[in-house]
Amino acid sequence: MNSIIGTAGHVDHGKSTLIKALTGMSMMRLPEEQKRGMTIDLGFGYFSPSENINIGVIDVPGHERFIRNMVAGMWSLDLVMIVVCANEGWMNMTEEHSKVAYALGIKNIICVINKIDLVDSDNLIIQEENIKQNLNRIFKIEIETIKVSSTNGDNIDHLKNRITEIITKNKIAKKDNTHIYVDRVFSVKGAGLTITGSIVDGKIEKEDTLIHYPTKKEISIRNIQSYHKDRDIVESTSRVALNLRGLEKSEIRRGHLLATKKETLFSTTEIILELIEELNDIEYLKKIKNAEFAIGTECLIAEIIPIYKKKNNNDKEIDNRFIRLKFKEAINVFWKDRGILISHGGSKIIGSGYIFFGDETNNNMRTALLENAGDFLGDNIDSSRFIDLSLSIKGYINYHNHNTENAIKINDFLVSKKYLEKVDSTINKLILFKKDNITFDDIRNYYNIDNEFTKIIIEYLINKKIIMTFNGIYKKYVENVSLTNSQKTILEKLKKEELNGIDEKYLKTIPNAIKDIKTLVTLKQAMYLDEGIYYHIDTYKKIKDIIMKGLKSKDIITIAYVKDKTGLSRKYTIPILNALEREKILKRVGNDREVL
Repeated sequence: MNSIIGTAGHVDHGKSTLIKALTGMSMMRLPEEQKRGMTIDLGFGYFSPSENINIGVIDVPGHERFIRNMVAGMWSLDLVMIVVCANEGWMNMTEEHSKVAYALGIKNIICVINKIDLVDSDNLIIQEENIKQNLNRIFKIEIETIKVSSTNGDNIDHLKNRITEIITKNKIAKKDNTHIYVDRVFSVKGAGLTITGSIVDGKIEKEDTLIHYPTKKEISIRNIQSYHKDRDIVESTSRVALNLRGLEKSEIRRGHLLATKKETLFSTTEIILELIEELNDIEYLKKIKNAEFAIGTECLIAEIIPIYKKKNNNDKEIDNRFIRLKFKEAINVFWKDRGILISHGGSKIIGSGYIFFGDETNNNMRTALLENAGDFLGDNIDSSRFIDLSLSIKGYINYHNHNTENAIKINDFLVSKKYLEKVDSTINKLILFKKDNITFDDIRNYYNIDNEFTKIIIEYLINKKIIMTFNGIYKKYVENVSLTNSQKTILEKLKKEELNGIDEKYLKTIPNAIKDIKTLVTLKQAMYLDEGIYYHIDTYKKIKDIIMKGLKSKDIITIAYVKDKTGLSRKYTIPILNALEREKILKRVGNDREVL
């Protein structure tokens, strides 16, 4: 079993010394840290209570100027030790660090009262009571306290045992998929690019392929090291160093994300944050323009934009449940993960919330978000529900093996049935307005969608016989279209050529013939096979019947079989098989095809 724990608390309260007592490792790795005697960046160590248990420990800087590093250290923790010095008691950063742990939703919290050798028993009792009151005020529950001296070792073994008991008993359930927020990037002589981070969920094996965000490049894992040992496989939750292939050092930095292909996440310059009411100064957030947003090991400056809802009298008011954040570069986040807003350039935590939506939004999308938000608020929402949320806001998402009864799959997209109903009910307005002279851009702009999804909508409208292609534009579908003389000529030639078809190279020698043949395909009077070959639709249906006669589902069709049945050469058999694949009649199995 692997877990990661960490410290939190005020500067000079003995966090680094405590971790050294637990692990035997010094946390001050940077020369400046050693010189100043304080932790500036994250420090890492580990101890192994038994052969099968590894507990990584993250030392978080306590000084207020390093609050962002503190957030970066806490995101992956299974347990947090709030460290309070017995002779000084509760301090400013004890307060702020405790609020961060609460804001991040960390479930396992213990308070370590350190340096008990510096106070007498009466003062220790007074300090412990005060500390408990403050902890209860923030966490709303009673937090266990353990009194130690990291200098002389008092109660350190007991602390180790309690940590092990808590994380063993209250181990946080993990998902199958894997992700790592990068916290360090460096080059190792003879090995190359290496990153460190905490693996959360799933596992990683040597030679695995991960996706780097925001570049979305595929990278492979050349080597894995965890807790000072080379590993072939490492499971969450663990500290890891990964030697990477497929990325330059200049392309990756702290805050970037590595994830499996199956992970569904937002890589976006805009997010909608669902505010946690008791952790936000709503009135203050309404007044400021910028803040720093910390999530995982990332921290970016965000422009804060209120979200307005309409009242019954058409007046607007700010919706206090959400806030819109815009960034100058992509931020990589998961649905329902918690993030923290920090005052710009300061150390005050001014807000916290869940990632509710991650994409650029327009007024219509934000209206849909507010109308549908009620079913998706809070943190006890199944992760699969984000599909329904995204569909209710945007109307469509990239497929990625998602399924829901409220949508249908069209090519690489999952499209809401309600969205398609809206398209059906509104397209006639565009047809009427454009007077049968509709362009690709008209449809894209009318529905405010990107180019890729515009192609999907056009295909949908053509298949439903709502619009049709005609001479390079789109017009209202009609059953019988008067063909031009040139189109009639091509159609007659297709019929005459039968199984020979017409080659695209020949058509390119005739003015407007390419445009004409595409119109005939749209009108389903011609069929494009592949490799530039076109058939008359009757010829295609005839050859399809010959090939499929007597076959049943799961039967295997070879190229040799088709050549034997039709008498056609390979030049024609492969394009015909490809056309049958596109019709979802066959599917490819190696070099052969299987009947669906």
